[in-house]
Amino acid sequence: MGDIMGAFICSISDRDWETTLTKGIYGNKIGRIRQGFYQEFDPKTKYSIIRDLVGMKIGDVVFFHVLGRDKPSGVHGVYNVRGDPFYDKSIIWSDDFEIFPYRFSFRPHPRYTYLCDHDANIGVTDFYELIESRRIWSLATLENEVNIEARSVRKIGEDEANEIIRLLHRDFRQRRRRERVGFNLIQLPISAIPLHNEIGDIGRYENSIKALLMYKIAKRDPYLLRVFGDITDFMNEVFIAQTTRKSIDILCINRVEGISTYIIAEVKTGKCDIRSLSQVLYYMDLFKQKDLVDINSDIIVGCLVGRAFDEHVIEYSRARNKQGVNGSLILLKYHPSANGRDATFSQVVGWRDVNEGA
Repeated sequence: MGDIMGAFICSISDRDWETTLTKGIYGNKIGRIRQGFYQEFDPKTKYSIIRDLVGMKIGDVVFFHVLGRDKPSGVHGVYNVRGDPFYDKSIIWSDDFEIFPYRFSFRPHPRYTYLCDHDANIGVTDFYELIESRRIWSLATLENEVNIEARSVRKIGEDEANEIIRLLHRDFRQRRRRERVGFNLIQLPISAIPLHNEIGDIGRYENSIKALLMYKIAKRDPYLLRVFGDITDFMNEVFIAQTTRKSIDILCINRVEGISTYIIAEVKTGKCDIRSLSQVLYYMDLFKQKDLVDINSDIIVGCLVGRAFDEHVIEYSRARNKQGVNGSLILLKYHPSANGRDATFSQVVGWRDVNEGA
């Protein structure tokens, strides 16, 4: 996939797939029906939806997990993002309750138009075989789980995307529709609001901070690149290891000349204490169990993001980093601004002496 950083899998019902496919626009819901009434999500869930989308960039690869009602579900592709994600309430889909305002536009991937023209797909069972064989390493499931909120959009790695593309080619003749898709891509509405403008309450919700970090990393924020290095891939809520269903808040990857550096970031709203430190150290140890990690050459770095840090956490992190072990720590402080709609970051402890003590 060249210079594309990762890819996304977006879940959608087969009821809405034809409209989404032909118009080249995907939307995520804003609430759910409860006891016959439509209720908007609470802020924590709202910001989790924004968090999952706001790291998208023009050119990123997109697959769609189409949930079948009367036929088996499948993973369809290959498409790419043609505009930054946005918020818009114009009517696109025929639904009495949902308007799906958290959106992005997409198009057939120019390298794989022959797959898109016939809506190529693979069975969900094939996708889960990739998980079982650990070729898909960032996800445990395509389904929603209680502990990972109302997730319909998931970011995966470039290597995982290539595995899906391989299977799409393998099964192309058997799993495609006969007639060509009649694409009629709609343009971005004038009323659309850039999705990052919907981030708020930074300092109150972890998902707000995560969303801002995903956005800034996608936009290659100069300060964060100095802290983390030249990020070649990144994703959020990453399945951490085969032995647990826990997930990493944000994973940044730097791949240079066959050596990978994995930065495991855990985000806290308030002060990071000893328990926070123990959590990130535990996740670092679990991540080393993944098959993709070469423990002889790859580098694992832990990062705590918080509004303040316990003095013992600072002292331990500095002492650990001075030892030069594989498992250094970053302490990154966030400072809310613009009435909770933005934040700046400063490094309290760094693993490479970048503005240490700033």
